[in-house]
Amino acid sequence: MGAKLEQRHPEVEISNFPGHASDAATGRVGDFAVGNTCYHVTATPSHGVIKKAASNLSSGLHPILLVPGDQVDKARHLAEDQGIAERIMIIAIEDFIALNIVEMSVGQQEQFTANLKAIIAKYNRRLEEAETDMSLKIELQ
Repeated sequence: MGAKLEQRHPEVEISNFPGHASDAATGRVGDFAVGNTCYHVTATPSHGVIKKAASNLSSGLHPILLVPGDQVDKARHLAEDQGIAERIMIIAIEDFIALNIVEMSVGQQEQFTANLKAIIAKYNRRLEEAETDMSLKIELQ
């Protein structure tokens, strides 16, 4: 996600923390922030991330929750329970990334594959900077 945001917003410094770093421990409003938008990325949505999104709303920020496609309904139910479902965006991360790559490719007259390769290169660099498990690197054949 960080690599995709970095590709999409080259003028913005996108934070790069290990995947296990919590927002609270690092003082972040979410996993990534761009302007007044904060992105929360999680494989399994929980009450904790929904409460963090509610806190973002109270601070005047716009939270976007990115989860795997099969977790979207769960995240929506949790947001409904918290009373914020109509005020946050919950998007399947696969759709979000794919649509952004298509948008960047058309808007810049670049090919989809070239943007995808650039994002993967950024991902691998960011991984080397923040993580210890290099088995997470992506190799293109």
